[in-house]
Amino acid sequence: MLQFNPDLVGWIAIPDTIISYPVVQAADNVKYLTISFVGEYSKTGTPFADMGNNMQNLDSNTIIYGHNMGNGRTDMFNTLLSYKDYSFLLANKYIQFDTIYQRHGFWKVFAVIELDASNTAFNYQQMNFQSDADFMEWVSMATELSMHNTETYIAPQDKILALSTCDRSSYGSNGRLIILAVRILTDFTHS
Repeated sequence: MLQFNPDLVGWIAIPDTIISYPVVQAADNVKYLTISFVGEYSKTGTPFADMGNNMQNLDSNTIIYGHNMGNGRTDMFNTLLSYKDYSFLLANKYIQFDTIYQRHGFWKVFAVIELDASNTAFNYQQMNFQSDADFMEWVSMATELSMHNTETYIAPQDKILALSTCDRSSYGSNGRLIILAVRILTDFTHS
């Protein structure tokens, strides 16, 4: 797939959902808002990693953005809105995300957060932390903000995956829905 697009950095999939897409990364966080994986104009864009993330040696928090296309559509990251329903979360706890550099396997969803993007109290886009205590404080805040309690244990050395999409239901055009997942053992078998 690299021959089709040298910006390819990985693949994101949520088993038993429509989400199964290549992930790209550009020098800015604008290009793939309206560009398809093959480089053509597209309203759906392409899921992309934050331009600041290190994809070879993952940061503490890796952020992937994708559009919510609205109007009952199910493509791109629309399915993420279903995580607001606790029964959907229980049935879809695991996200698969691998990079072109390494197989990371499955990540377990631990927080579902509706956020006002203009509110700076919780920075879901923070990629690295000065100390383990800072990271754990960030995790604690995420857990408190989550609309569901998953009782997932997270350690200071864990890696986090943040999926971000628009959600205008609570905060209008500034609304975001953030799904946070923690990397688990790569030999996990989804059942």
